[in-house]
Amino acid sequence: MIRKIIFIISVLSAILIQIKAQELNRDQLDSLYNLFIQIRTQSHKGIQTVDTTHIKCAFGIVSEIKFNIGRFKAQQQAMLKPLLDRPVTDTSFVTPNGFFRVHYDLTGSDVPTYNLDSLAIALDSAYNFEVNYLGYPPPPSDNGAGGDNRYDIYIQNLGNTYGYTEPENEISPGSGRYTSYLVINYDFSGFYTQGINAARVTVAHEFHHAIQIGDYIYRYDLDEFFYELTSTAMEHFVYPSIHDYYQYLPSYFQNTQYSLGKNGGLQEYALAIWDIFLQENFGYNIIKKQWELMPKERALQAISDSFSDHDTSFSEAFNEFGLWTFYSNYRSKYYTEKHFENAADYPVLQPLISLNLNSSETPVQTSTSPITNNFIQFVNPQNQDTLVALVSNNDINACIANTDTSLPLQYNLYTFAAAGTDKLSNNYFYKFSVNKPSFWISAAILNNIILQSGQYVVRNNDFAFPTPFYYKNNSFIYIPVSSDQFGNADLSIYSSSMKLVYSANIAVSYIYGQNVIRWNALDKNNNKLASGVYIYVTKSGDNVTKGKLVIFQ
Repeated sequence: MIRKIIFIISVLSAILIQIKAQELNRDQLDSLYNLFIQIRTQSHKGIQTVDTTHIKCAFGIVSEIKFNIGRFKAQQQAMLKPLLDRPVTDTSFVTPNGFFRVHYDLTGSDVPTYNLDSLAIALDSAYNFEVNYLGYPPPPSDNGAGGDNRYDIYIQNLGNTYGYTEPENEISPGSGRYTSYLVINYDFSGFYTQGINAARVTVAHEFHHAIQIGDYIYRYDLDEFFYELTSTAMEHFVYPSIHDYYQYLPSYFQNTQYSLGKNGGLQEYALAIWDIFLQENFGYNIIKKQWELMPKERALQAISDSFSDHDTSFSEAFNEFGLWTFYSNYRSKYYTEKHFENAADYPVLQPLISLNLNSSETPVQTSTSPITNNFIQFVNPQNQDTLVALVSNNDINACIANTDTSLPLQYNLYTFAAAGTDKLSNNYFYKFSVNKPSFWISAAILNNIILQSGQYVVRNNDFAFPTPFYYKNNSFIYIPVSSDQFGNADLSIYSSSMKLVYSANIAVSYIYGQNVIRWNALDKNNNKLASGVYIYVTKSGDNVTKGKLVIFQ
């Protein structure tokens, strides 16, 4: 039954991805229309409906319709407009803490089947956690719509849809911020999570959508994944004992090459585990900071920039996140470091590629997308070793431009120390070849034991690494010099205004497959430098290299 549900949701997600285009065509508008009619009316004569089994959140569907209402046929508009209005109900009540007004029917087909006292407590709990504890601002006032200035919740028969947040009025022209209200299902019968527990996670999820679009920005069409993964993670944060998000996890654990920044599909719900990873490592505030950056930045850039106050970078954290996903299910017992609190309950991760190590050199050529974790599994039939290479891409700009960009990669595993290889163990060595190596980090796991993690992929390239450099996490910046340089080289570091901040004659080392000089990122007085962009110049004889690097305090 669950597999059938997942398949149906996948089909629906594919439809929603298609209707994200800037200009919706007639077929896409009709599909959108049919979906919403099915959700709001359950059946309608003359309309071809779609089985909407367990749509997690119809926020995107409702938003697309509201912002494209004038492009529907007149007959469709006549049907849609009343359904986009606030529902009319028999009665309402205010929750004990006074945060919400709940609207519902006492008779008819929309009568709620779960306990309304429990729902009221759930709503106030969501508010207290998300606003009073986490510090998010409450959604803006709707200026009395719904009867008063309290946030409004409407209980309706939504068939097989959990609920949705409906944007209503833009707060000021061009602000990108909207008042809103929630509509939630009246019974959740037959859902993965049923009854009041389903209502609990739904209000936690949808209430955060209200915060997102009311206090930060509505940009769902471009950054849908971020809205949904945050709201799904919020379900876990508010109600950690309810595991409704478990139903989506197989879609990611079986396809970890799925881009973090890709919109649509079940994976954006499954990737709630990214925020769970962040919370368990860095606390709740890093997620809140991302939303504070959102009005001026795309979601992926906001995620990357949120690490500036922490002891690591997005690149390194994303690679570690890959390790956490690997150590799930039965593998969780092998990870001696910290891992997901619920790791044993998560699915077994499936590698992108699995092959036998039948010779002393086994090459793998494949391609992936930006902001992905890619697992390549090698099985040695002679001794039953299993070696898993984790290759992480962190090219933010490429992902923002096109999540489906094809990025070729080649990973060669050896059982001997071939020329130009790096050592993983006494028995295994590797070479890794990609374009733009500064955007790649690797890790390696042998028989469930980590051999390597957070390894920057650098081989004969003209850039410094790691960049950005973080004082709290990194000891040195490795600056490339000409491949035929040996002995010492002169290093000069300039600020963006071309002020010399450091110079020295430093020994050349062979590290990570190339000639480099190591610099501790301190100025000539051994002080840390201000955050910013710096220019480096190396010189040895007639050989000169130049480039830029980024430093964060």
